[in-house]
Amino acid sequence: MNKEKLKKEIKSFVKKGKKASKAIYDKIKVKTQDFIEDFKERRKAAKFAKQLKAKAKNKKNKLATQKEIYDKKERSLTPKSSFFDIKPMSARGQKVSTKRSLFSYLKNFSFTPRVYFTDFTVKIIYLGSSLVCAWLLGLSFAQEPKPFCAFLAFFLTGLSLRYIKSFGGSLGYGFLTGFFANLFIFDWIFDTVLFGTGNGFLSAGALLGLAMLLALPFMFFALFAWQYKHKLWLYPFASACAWVALELIAQVIAYKGFAFPWFVLGYTQYANLELIQISSILGAYGISFFIVFCSFSATLVLGKNIVFKKRFVNLLLIGLIWFIFSAYGKQQLAVLPQGESKNLQVAILQPNTHQAMISEDMAQVQKILETIADTLQNQEKLDLVIWPESTIPGYLEEGPLKDFMAKVSLDTKASQIAGASAHKTQGKKIKGKKTELVSDGQDFVAAGLYQQGQLAAQHHKRKLVPFGEFLPFQKQLKSFYEQNGITSLTGSFVQGSGPAQILSLREGDAKISFGVQICFESIFPILWRLEALGGAEFFVNISNDGWFLNTAAPYQHLRINIFRAVENNRPILRSANSGLSAIIDSFGRIEYQSSLNEEEIKIFTLSLPQTPNHTFYTIYGDIFAFLCLFLTLAFSYNCLESEQNYD
Repeated sequence: MNKEKLKKEIKSFVKKGKKASKAIYDKIKVKTQDFIEDFKERRKAAKFAKQLKAKAKNKKNKLATQKEIYDKKERSLTPKSSFFDIKPMSARGQKVSTKRSLFSYLKNFSFTPRVYFTDFTVKIIYLGSSLVCAWLLGLSFAQEPKPFCAFLAFFLTGLSLRYIKSFGGSLGYGFLTGFFANLFIFDWIFDTVLFGTGNGFLSAGALLGLAMLLALPFMFFALFAWQYKHKLWLYPFASACAWVALELIAQVIAYKGFAFPWFVLGYTQYANLELIQISSILGAYGISFFIVFCSFSATLVLGKNIVFKKRFVNLLLIGLIWFIFSAYGKQQLAVLPQGESKNLQVAILQPNTHQAMISEDMAQVQKILETIADTLQNQEKLDLVIWPESTIPGYLEEGPLKDFMAKVSLDTKASQIAGASAHKTQGKKIKGKKTELVSDGQDFVAAGLYQQGQLAAQHHKRKLVPFGEFLPFQKQLKSFYEQNGITSLTGSFVQGSGPAQILSLREGDAKISFGVQICFESIFPILWRLEALGGAEFFVNISNDGWFLNTAAPYQHLRINIFRAVENNRPILRSANSGLSAIIDSFGRIEYQSSLNEEEIKIFTLSLPQTPNHTFYTIYGDIFAFLCLFLTLAFSYNCLESEQNYD
C-alpha cells in the first residue's frame, strides 16, 4: 500500500511539475514575442528618424549653398575700398598684436577635420586608419618589438572611433583592425603549419581562419568603445574596462573549451620592468587597461568643443597613473632578499634536436644527447637537470627514453626532468611476479621526474594545443575531419585533470617543491597560480619551439613567461628544444637567454627564499579583470537605457 501511495504521489508531483514548467514556458514565450515586436518597432522608428535627419541635412546643405552664391554676388557688387576709407589702428602708427598665447591656442585647439569628404573617401580613410593601427600592433609584439607602438595604435583607434557615425561602421572598423593585426602578429602560423604538413593551402587557411576568429574581440571592443564616445568622462575608462573584459572572456573560453589567447595587450610592455610589476596585483590585464586608458585619454586632449580644464585633467590623469605604476615598480625592484636561502645547482639544456633531425637522423640526435650526458657527468655537483619537451621520441615509462634518463640520473646523481608522451592507464595486470600498468590506448603529453634511476613522478599537460595535439570538437566533427583528411600535427592526446601537480626535490633535510608547465600551458595564468598556491617555490617551463622555426613565436612565448614570473613572484627556468631557453627571476628580469637554433648548456645556482610570499594576484586571481567585466556590462546597460529614453 505504501508503495502504491508513493507512486501516486510521485505521479501527481510530476504532473504538477509539468504544468508549472509549461506555464513558465508560455510566459517566457509571450515575453520574448513581446520583446521581439518591441525591438522591431524601435528599429522602424530609428530608421524613420534617420531618414528625417538625412532630409533635414540635405535641406540645410541646400540653404548653405544658396547663401554662399548670394554672398559671392553681393561681394562682386560692392565697391573696392577707397583712399578715404578709415584705416586700421596699425596704419595710424599703433601696433596691433597678431600673436596668440599658448594658453589660448590650447584652449581653442581642435583636431576635428574641417574638409568635407564623400562617403567613399571617408571609407578609404578609415580603412587606412585600421591598417595603420594593425601594423602598429604587429610592431609592438614582433620579433624585434617596439612597445610604444601599442600606445600609438590605440590612440589612433580611439581617435577614429570618435568620428565614426554608425553602428555598422564601428563593427567594420574593429573587425578589419583585428583581422590585419592578427595577420601581422601570427604570421608564424603559416610557417609552422607548412613545416608540419607541407600543404601551403592548408597553412594559408589556418592563418586566415585564426585571424578572423581572433578579430571578433576587436570588433566587439570597437562597438563598446563607440557607444561611449559621447560621454567624454566615461570614454577612456569604459573602453579600457571593455578591452580587459574581452581578454578575460577569451581566456575563460580557452580554458574551458577552445580558443587561442596568445596575445594579451599587456605582454607588449614586457621590457618595462617598473611598469609590469603591477601585474603582481592586477595581472597582465592591468597593463592592458593602462595602455587603453592612457591612449584613449590622450585622444580627448585633441577633441572638439572640450574645455581646456578637461584637457588638462586628462593629461594629469595619464601622468598620475603612470607615476603610481612606476613608483610601485621601483619599490618592488628595490626589495632585497632577506634571511637564509635554499640553493640548488641546476642545468638547463638546449640540445637543438629539432623535428626534422628527430625524424630523419636519429643517430645524430643520439650522438648529441650522449655528448650532453658526458658533459653533465663531469660536473662536480648537480641537483636538477632540465631537458626540453620531445628531446627523445617515446614514452616516459618505457623504451629508450626511460633507459637513457635512468642512466643519466644515476651517473650524475641528479634529478632529471624531461617531456615526452605517457600512457593513460586503465588498471594493472599481473605478469608472473611483476605488476604492469595496462594502457587504454590513449596518451598524455607529460613531463617525468627521474630520481635515482626511477621515474619518480609525472605531470600531465592540462591544456593541449588545438590542431597540434588534439582536434577541437572531435566527436561532433569526426566525419568532417575524416572526409577532409584533417589530423592534429603531433598526434591525438588527452588532457590531464585533477588538482595542481607539484613535484619535489630533496636538498639535504629541506624539501623543495616546484611546478611544471609544458609549452602551451604558459598562456594560462590560472595553472601557474594554482601551483604557487599548492606550494611551488619555482616553476619549470619545458617546450618544443622547434616548430616555430626562425619566427617571432619563440620570442613571444618567452615574453609570456615573464608575466607569469611577476604575477606569482616565482622564478622560472625555461628549457626549449631549439630556443629560447631562459632564466627569469621573480621580478621578470631575464638573467640568461639562449640563442635561437643553437646547442647550449647553462649551469647555475638557483637561490630560493626559505618561505616564499604569495602575491595579491596569486591569492585573488583575476579579480580586477572580473571587476572590469562587471563594469562593462553595467556601462553597456546604462547606454542602452539612455538610448531607449531618448527614443
